[in-house]
Amino acid sequence: MDIRADKLWLIEQITKITDERLLQTLKSLMEFATQQPKEVGEADFWDELSEAQKRRIELSIKQLDEGEGIPHEAAMTEFRAKLRKAK
Repeated sequence: MDIRADKLWLIEQITKITDERLLQTLKSLMEFATQQPKEVGEADFWDELSEAQKRRIELSIKQLDEGEGIPHEAAMTEFRAKLRKAK
């Protein structure tokens, strides 16, 4: 297949999608794929954070490395239970 045929096939497949989550995932993928690469020397987000924000992030990483914190799945299970209870 040539690139034009591939693009047409993708367009056809996308028009058939009814799952909104899949569409959002594809949109995110396309946005990521089409981002311009960072220029050498361009500021990193870390450089834009305040010293207090950097310290808090570093503390959080240290706490996680030391086994403190809640695994993602456990946090999500707890959140879902609270959400169901609130309904």
